[in-house]
Amino acid sequence: MIRVRVKGQRRLSPGYLLLDLEAPEVAERARPGQFVRVKAWWGRDPLLPRPFSVHEVLGGRIRLLYGVRGPGTETLSRLSRGDVLLLDGPLGRPFPLPERGPVWLVAGGIGVAPFLFYLSELRNRGLPTRLFYGGRSRGDLLRVDRLRELSGALVLTTEDGSRGRKGLVTDPLSRALGRERPALMVACGPPGLLKAVGRLAEARGIPAYLSLEALMACGRGLCLGCAVARRGGGTLKVCVEGPAVDSREVDLETLV
Repeated sequence: MIRVRVKGQRRLSPGYLLLDLEAPEVAERARPGQFVRVKAWWGRDPLLPRPFSVHEVLGGRIRLLYGVRGPGTETLSRLSRGDVLLLDGPLGRPFPLPERGPVWLVAGGIGVAPFLFYLSELRNRGLPTRLFYGGRSRGDLLRVDRLRELSGALVLTTEDGSRGRKGLVTDPLSRALGRERPALMVACGPPGLLKAVGRLAEARGIPAYLSLEALMACGRGLCLGCAVARRGGGTLKVCVEGPAVDSREVDLETLV
């Protein structure tokens, strides 16, 4: 792990923050869909670094978008400009970059974290995109203005109707799939969302990748802490064979 310095941090909505890190070595090598492991404490409690998607790359800096969920992210949330933390990465396989579009992205809540970086790369390649982004309420929809700038079309939903359309993000996705066919779908979010997108894509013969989340102790496929069930038997090691995995390789029923 290397030491990197915090350039700044800001709260986007209750429980969600954007962390800006001076990390030129990581920024130069990072690709959309990859992650880093972060340790912002110097003792053994918590024991393990926490994995975060690379949200944005700006010159020699990277940004991480995250929610406060436990003692590790609570400690991270207290950092300010000039503080130092430990960083490992980038790790994992990047998202696919197809030769043609359109590419449809489907995000649930904090699952949008890797998609800003991805949308930026897809736009640079001239590929048309559409982002379906859902949350429980308006406070769960993050960096919407910036995402709107990068995506060809943005569809917002909230379960309580406080922003965008009321309902699940898979509702407008299903309707759109009845009219159009993307070249590729990529989803990131809770297991229920990944299952639904995987099933929708496979029923229509559309290639789809699911960005899986799992406990990543080593980040290099050695400890098997991040293993998920592979369709047909065996396991997938999310840290090295993912995070984004072809939906046809994943045993969707076991995602939790």
